[in-house]
Formats: sequence, structure tokens, C-alpha cells
Amino acid sequence: MWRLISLVTLLCVCSSFGQQPVETTTPPYSLELHEGLSQSIGNFSVEILYHTAVSSLMANKNLVISPLTMWIALAVTNEGADGRTSKQIKDAIRSPIKKDEFGKIARWLKVNGSTVELQNINTIFVDVKNLMERDFRDVALRYYETQVNALDFQDKVGTANTINKRVSDITRGRIPKLVDSADFEQAQMLLISALYFKGQWTSPFNATQTAPRPFFDSNGKTIGTVNMMYNRYTYPFANIRELEARVIELPYGKENRLSMLIMLPNPNVSLENMFLKFATVPLDKVFQELRISQSEYSDDEVDCFIPRFKIESDLVLNSALNNMGIYDMFNPAKARLPKVSRVPVYVSKVIHKAEIEVNEEGTTASAVTAIEFANRIGIIRFEANRPFLYMIIEKVTNSIVFGGVYRQPSLY
Repeated sequence: MWRLISLVTLLCVCSSFGQQPVETTTPPYSLELHEGLSQSIGNFSVEILYHTAVSSLMANKNLVISPLTMWIALAVTNEGADGRTSKQIKDAIRSPIKKDEFGKIARWLKVNGSTVELQNINTIFVDVKNLMERDFRDVALRYYETQVNALDFQDKVGTANTINKRVSDITRGRIPKLVDSADFEQAQMLLISALYFKGQWTSPFNATQTAPRPFFDSNGKTIGTVNMMYNRYTYPFANIRELEARVIELPYGKENRLSMLIMLPNPNVSLENMFLKFATVPLDKVFQELRISQSEYSDDEVDCFIPRFKIESDLVLNSALNNMGIYDMFNPAKARLPKVSRVPVYVSKVIHKAEIEVNEEGTTASAVTAIEFANRIGIIRFEANRPFLYMIIEKVTNSIVFGGVYRQPSLY
């Protein structure tokens, strides 16, 4: 008899808000970090973001996902896989690497400071009647910091309440409910990779300048109104020809460990076309262009305008993972996960719940004339007043902690 694994891999909260400016320092790059692993996570992140965003773009929706938590959940699942099931997962997550290297990455993905907090928590909830293989449990804990908790899945309501309480605690109450009792009709295991991020801007937005401004589609047609935030700061930015887009980096906190990148397509270039180009441009290339620009124009200030927004996503990612070549783990007749349990199991679905909030405190005051990047004479202006891609990056490992698209305006 085949049993289900509900691979509820993603549960993410991101909140960004303006506070007082803080001193910026850049940490040294750790030579211990395994560059191959960092690159594997980065490549996977861009591809899963692309495949998820394509379906979201077709549905004309805003999107937020956490590629990093997806990678972790799939990496843990792969430790229990065999044969073609394992090969498909490995190919997707680009993981010919040694699993003990992940611990070095994981240490950089935990930040608990006064201005930035980043916490990743991985947990497996398993039915007390299910015989999970000891080796799989040990590997999950030792290499991926994934705890195993046994619950009585026959008590469906109690199990759902316990898991939802755990999820709510991890996300500081931002996502109070992940599962309900119906999810445990056949499930034998629930794997959760949760990520919580809260960051203060290194330089806050000027709340008195926030004002309603028009938001356009890629062809310049007005499609709505947003509350546009404003700040003037020496932001790193670049015009990247290969992307046909302008990119700006908005740093968080005093250590400059995490930043938000906004990729704004050039006028008359659609978000879809820019995304296709981004699939072929390494993230390292984007940062290289930003570094070059910053070294040449380090004293140039930028008038930056971005919408205040909140996005919630509740997704099933089976289709996106199919597009990345992962099929067998979803098929009860083909799934090979013998190292997970002595009872044959397969993955029923991959669920992703995510939320991002980007805001500042204050009262709207006056509008500022929207001007694109100008020549580098005087103050440069940048306004994200049409569909754009955004990503929150951990800069030491180049990990995409969160990412998504903004294309449907709202007065948040």
C-alpha cells in the first residue's frame, strides 16, 4: 500500500520597514564556503523562480516565493530517494556536491541582529505508526538541521493544530494556518522548510514623501495606482544591457549582508521578455555590474521610488517542478523513496505559502515627478512604476532568499 508524503516545503514571511539609518559594513567572504554548492543553489533558485513566475505572469498575478526553502526541502527528500527519482531531484537542484558542505552555507543563512533577522527552520512531522528509516532521520538532522517530530496522524484535528501552532511560532504569527485536518487522510509525513526574514533598510524611505502615483503596464498604459515610497541614497545601480533592464540594490541592516534587488525592464520591454533573458544571465554577472558601477560612481545619489506593497502566495508547485524534470516522486507507481520509510511512499504535492511586506511608516505628503535613469549628471532618478522583478539576496552565498514579481498595482 502506497502512503503519501505531503511535502509542504515552503512557509515564508518577509517584512521590510524603514527605521533609522545604520552603519554599513560588508563581511569578508568565507573561504570555507563551497563555491559549487553556492552556485548550485543560485542556479536552482533562478530556474524555479522563472518557472513559477511564468505561470504567475500568465495569470497576471503578483508573486512571492522562497527558492532557498525549496532547495532545502528537495535536498532533504533526495537523501531518501533512489534510482531515477533521485537522479531527477539531483539534476533539478544541481547537487553533485557533498551534503556536509551545506552546513557551511546554513551558518550564513542565520542572522539574528538588531536590524536584520533571518531564520531557517526545517522540521519533519511523521506519523507515530510510520517506521521512518533511522539513517534518513540521522542524515536530515546532521546535515540539514531538520528535526523529526512524531505525531498521531489518526488525531487529525490535534495534529493539524500542533503543526499550525509550530508554523505560527516560526513566522511570528504571520501565517497562522498551513494545514487542516483533511490533509491527514492518507499522509504519513509532512516536511516543512520555513524561512522568516525581517529587515530594516540601511537607509529608510522618507515617509513624508509617500504619495499615490500611477502604475503602468509594459506599454505605458495606466493600469492602477500605488502608494509610491521615496528615498535619496547612494544606491548601487546599473543598466544591464543583456537583461534590457535597470537594476538597483537596496541594502538591509548594518552589515549589508542582505539586499533587495529590483530589476526594472526598459521602456517597451515586457517583464516576460526580461525574465527570459535573466534565465541566461548569471546572478554573479548582475552583482559584477553593480560593483563596477558603484566603484565608478560611488558618490552619485539616486532618487529611488518603489511601491509600498504586500503580496501573499499560496501555491502548489508540482507543475513548476515537472517543468524542471521532477516527475517520479509524484507518481505512486514510480516513486523510489526507500530510504525514507519501510512503507512505500510518494510525494502527493509540494505546497508553498509565502508572504512579503515592503513598507515604511508615515503619512503621505506630496508626489514627485517620475523620471527614469538619467545621465549621470546631478541626481539620478529611478521609479519602479511598471512591472518588475524583485529578489532578496544573502550576498555572501548569493542565495535568493525571496523573490517574485510585482505587476498588479494596489494602494497598500
